[in-house]
Amino acid sequence: MKDTLKNWLLPVTIVSLLVLPPTASAAKGPSQSLRSTNNRIHGLLKKKVPKGSSKETRQKAKLTRLINQFLDFNELARRSLGKHWPKRSAAEQKEFVDVLRQLIEHNYLKQLRSNLDYKVEYRSERVKGDKARVTTAILVMKNRREEEIVVEYKMLRVKRAWMVYDVVTDDVSIVRNYRSQFNRIIKKKSYKALLEKMRKKLHKLQAA
Repeated sequence: MKDTLKNWLLPVTIVSLLVLPPTASAAKGPSQSLRSTNNRIHGLLKKKVPKGSSKETRQKAKLTRLINQFLDFNELARRSLGKHWPKRSAAEQKEFVDVLRQLIEHNYLKQLRSNLDYKVEYRSERVKGDKARVTTAILVMKNRREEEIVVEYKMLRVKRAWMVYDVVTDDVSIVRNYRSQFNRIIKKKSYKALLEKMRKKLHKLQAA
């Protein structure tokens, strides 16, 4: 049951952060900004818009823009590629970040509407310089039972904004998970094969 909930909840744990302007995020601090954004994401997503309409297009564009303001794709990509990152040229690094960003955006935006029935409890905050870790518990109802997932957000202060670069659920890190998958493909095949696989997955998401 826990594994199923993790897979179902993962889009919420990242995207529920992404509706607060970065300046307010830095001013309020990591935990306060998370609390504010979770309230705002509910309000935004509960506004029903006709499928395929211009309103839906504008709503998706707004979400995409805000995701890029709050989620540090460069840091996420660098850590996910691990030891293979320095081996790539600046152009290749930029290309990898762009493909990974589009994959995450399409995957999460696709699932946003189905993940509204949850509550968030804020457990602790640890700030050390420009780094922060915020621990929360996300409570969801499944088959009339309340299940709890402990979620830790790893954040960096970039200029005036707190930005998320990793999300950990029950000691399972998105960055570590990506790095394991990417390293396995590169080791077995090549970096070129990894990028091609990612592009094919992105094409399927875009086509859907």
